[in-house]
Amino acid sequence: MPGAASASVGWTQTRMTVSTWAATGGRRLGKILRLVYTCCDVPFQSRRGSKPRPPRRPTPAALTLSGIEAASLVKFAYFTDTAPAPGTLLFTAFRRNMPPGVTEFTVRNPVTFFYGIQQTGGLLNIQVRWINPDGMVTRTSDLPMDQSQEGALWTWQVDRLEKRDLTQAGVWVVELLISGHRVGRYPLLVRA
Repeated sequence: MPGAASASVGWTQTRMTVSTWAATGGRRLGKILRLVYTCCDVPFQSRRGSKPRPPRRPTPAALTLSGIEAASLVKFAYFTDTAPAPGTLLFTAFRRNMPPGVTEFTVRNPVTFFYGIQQTGGLLNIQVRWINPDGMVTRTSDLPMDQSQEGALWTWQVDRLEKRDLTQAGVWVVELLISGHRVGRYPLLVRA
């Protein structure tokens, strides 16, 4: 059988190359991969010069919601000083690991606005507006939320106002907008 003989020869060459690779501290890994791919009749393609993979599916169009529908999606919205790490699975009941709510901050300390949105299965246009005590919008963040590939019941996001932006004492307000509808106004007391 010619196929069996060539596989045997290929395996021997690979074993010798592996021991050579171990002796050289791993500098011949590319050669090993080429030999293994050749033995297995798989065309070898270097990562260098390879084209990036196209996304699996196109980004869905944003959902169009009424004001009542948009408002009903907000599960949580509050301020915290401890934002969860990106990708953290949060539990609301047993094994509760939600970030703590904070209602008061001092000037020149960062503030994180944490919010959770019920699952929609689509793309939501979300905007967060930070309004200072003078009533002026200090910052606006456009934060689209793509839930089309999520399996959870709700999805969370955060928006953070850095300490350099939090310069005035008084009552700040954060407005949360979904699909262009204001779904909540959240006051924050900032002390000097």
